[in-house]
Amino acid sequence: MPAKLLLIKLHRWVGLVVGLLVILQGVTGAAVAFRHELNRLIHPQALVVAPPAHAAPLAAIAAAGKAAFPDRKLARIDLPVAPDDAYMVRLDAPSGDIAYAAVDPRTAQVLRQGPLAAWPVEFLYQLHMNLLSGETGERIVGFTGFGLLFMLLTGPFVWWPGLGRMRQALTVNLSVDLHRGTRDLHRLAGLLAVPILLVSAATGLLMAWQPWLSPAVNLVAPVVETKAPKAAPGPCAQPASLDDAVTSAAARHPGQTIKSVRFPGKGGKVVAVYFRALNTSNGRATDHVWVDACSAKVLREKGALTEAAGSQFFNGLLWVHTGQWLGVVGRVLVLLGALTAAGLGISGFIQWLARNARLRRNRAARQAKAL
Repeated sequence: MPAKLLLIKLHRWVGLVVGLLVILQGVTGAAVAFRHELNRLIHPQALVVAPPAHAAPLAAIAAAGKAAFPDRKLARIDLPVAPDDAYMVRLDAPSGDIAYAAVDPRTAQVLRQGPLAAWPVEFLYQLHMNLLSGETGERIVGFTGFGLLFMLLTGPFVWWPGLGRMRQALTVNLSVDLHRGTRDLHRLAGLLAVPILLVSAATGLLMAWQPWLSPAVNLVAPVVETKAPKAAPGPCAQPASLDDAVTSAAARHPGQTIKSVRFPGKGGKVVAVYFRALNTSNGRATDHVWVDACSAKVLREKGALTEAAGSQFFNGLLWVHTGQWLGVVGRVLVLLGALTAAGLGISGFIQWLARNARLRRNRAARQAKAL
């Protein structure tokens, strides 16, 4: 079998295997490219507030979120990105289900609450990241990225017409039939989107398969996993307030903005404070401080700039994957790339169906002629 014909067959069958997942990743990726802005647009009464002169205590914010879902574990509090943002409190159920409560930073009143499905953008974000299936979903997303990466690398070879037919290959002809039109659109759109989609597929694959790929990266650059520390055993005699714990962490990073406060582990005895890192090219990089929730003493720190090189590499993948490394232009490119990926998946299926229909017609015509 000639090499190009083999590539065409492999390209087609890999597309058929992962096509639906590519469409799903494209649609959800497009929806979350401007995640923060879309959330505010869909839920303005809950997420857009009057900028507070003085914010309510963080303990009151946490208590309001917890009261909205008393049977769930307080998982994290995302602090405002813009001055008129509400707090977003995430609460997790033992089953893994997620719920959110938007809390007014001035009054600590819940402005909106609901399970994940009640927050469309967050639902699409979780669907994009792990198919709502935890680690298993992440591995499937990685498989999808691997399939997309294969199709992107083989696509230009499948398309290559030779120098003599270059002009024809760059033309979309919709007047012949459905197969020809979708084939031309599929090939041209895929060719134009290759650079963007290569970055998206590669970074998505690396993030989803990080546990499997870390040993390989570690051969080149050290990868060190920093786990959350454990607090002293036993119950708290007199628990410190959440604000005291955050104040202790903030003393280690004066002047830095807090991005989120998280509550790792099951006992709620450790508070993790994430600060937006300074002097780093990664706009999503964070410095971490873990604090004992009982004594408000700092247990451990991790700085974005002091992490091992391999760990910094993995930490920067989401920043690149979302296009934030190129600012608004990068996010627009990611949006267009995601829509193109969905379109390629859809046009690929249409092309396959049209091709099969044409083959059946030709076969029937030959059989009729033979009779």
